[in-house]
Amino acid sequence: MSTSTPTLTPEAPVTVKNGRNGNAAITPASPEVEFAKYVDQAKEDATHAFNFLRDTGTLSASWIFNVSHVVPGTDQLLSFKFPSPWSRDKTIGISFDTFSEKKNHVLHEARLEADTYIHAHTPYLAAWSLAHKPFPILYVAAQRHLLAREIPNHLERKRQPLEVIRERLDEHPEWAAPPALLESNGGANFWGKGILKTAQLILLIEESARYQAIAEQIGGAQEYTPGALEVQWSRTGLWEKSKAYTR
Repeated sequence: MSTSTPTLTPEAPVTVKNGRNGNAAITPASPEVEFAKYVDQAKEDATHAFNFLRDTGTLSASWIFNVSHVVPGTDQLLSFKFPSPWSRDKTIGISFDTFSEKKNHVLHEARLEADTYIHAHTPYLAAWSLAHKPFPILYVAAQRHLLAREIPNHLERKRQPLEVIRERLDEHPEWAAPPALLESNGGANFWGKGILKTAQLILLIEESARYQAIAEQIGGAQEYTPGALEVQWSRTGLWEKSKAYTR
């Protein structure tokens, strides 16, 4: 992974006089400046995501949270690495890679429709990773945003996540693409559109895992009642799309 930032030349838009009427015209900022602005905004989004996931107790005590994001219109994979709680240096690490050279990156799977990849450890979802079981999503606050009904567990750790996900999608096209892959005996890898939206899904999925764990004390979380999924998916515009999948 490259740790150096591509050379950027900050420059403000140039104001010039229109020769015909003397009105001021603003020339567009250079591609380098637009790229720098995009990176700054992405860092702000990633920092906000880290803060609200940490502050809500979504992240585990170790605060493991790393973000990779494909910069649109480029072949750049932008990554942020956040410091651990015991680190004296709280600087957020920023690095760039050539996306096309990262052949095994899960974001190359177009069927996921994702541009953001987040590796995070969350307490209750990690319990399913440790148990070597797929996580069934039985909480409407999370399910209304997702067509997938479960998150698979990556048990064969010598295989790349991309290989595991592609195999699942190839063998079961009738299943909706999952939003994440549990990392057996560890955390999870999540993906989605945009840094903040992906982080929001992490919060809701972890909340689901927490409530489902609590429900185990009184008989366990139950399957959705008839019509419940239609109601939820209708609220988020996913109902028609859901008809293409069996689970």
